Amino acid sequence: MAAVLPISAAQEAARLQALQPYKALEHARHNVFEQIARLTAKLFATPMAQVSLVDADEVTYPGNVGDPPLADRLARENSLCAVAVYSPGTTTVFPDLQANPCRWLSAEAQKDFAFYASHPIQTTAGQPIGSLCVLDKKPREFTDNEQLVLARMAGIAMRLLDLELVAAPEQAPALWAAIHARIALSLQRIETLTALARWEVSPETATALAYQASIHEERLLIVQDIEYEISMAFARLAAT
Repeated sequence: MAAVLPISAAQEAARLQALQPYKALEHARHNVFEQIARLTAKLFATPMAQVSLVDADEVTYPGNVGDPPLADRLARENSLCAVAVYSPGTTTVFPDLQANPCRWLSAEAQKDFAFYASHPIQTTAGQPIGSLCVLDKKPREFTDNEQLVLARMAGIAMRLLDLELVAAPEQAPALWAAIHARIALSLQRIETLTALARWEVSPETATALAYQASIHEERLLIVQDIEYEISMAFARLAAT
């Protein structure tokens, strides 16, 4: 993997140090990882979504939802997330890996899916500790609007992980209840819009395009709502 690391050994050591508190969350089996992955899969109507943590020798996926199930861990040289994590501020997109595979990985490592899009999860100090990704066995495009939403969701993932780190066990349930309540109705709405869009004969009809615009607006509303609830959760913690 050395060829794909555009940072020095010292920078990589600092990145790995920044990762450690979040690895502790993983070992404690906090379900925040799974919740983030499930929400992201629903937002983009993809069969698979993952939250990854990129360690020195392996990549683990504590948030891992979808059909078919994906591996919970991979050797670093076999993981697309280990490549994507080193593009801070950039969404990595492979619309069709079978036609245009990632040159840093073997064909064997990419054979089980076609579409992949990922955005780094970065700490407030800018350290990329992992990524948030969506996958599909079928090729698909990933628009600029979708990339924007995925980037904001990666930011939300980081904030939620930080919330888990600072919230005391007796505080966490109430904080999470408010966040879950905020997103529940919005998720139902976006699932309905996605289902209606699939009924259209062509994705280029006026009705289908209107559904797509509505879906994007709904995604942004969901993101804004969650960002607001997270800010309120941190404010409540600061006030205690």
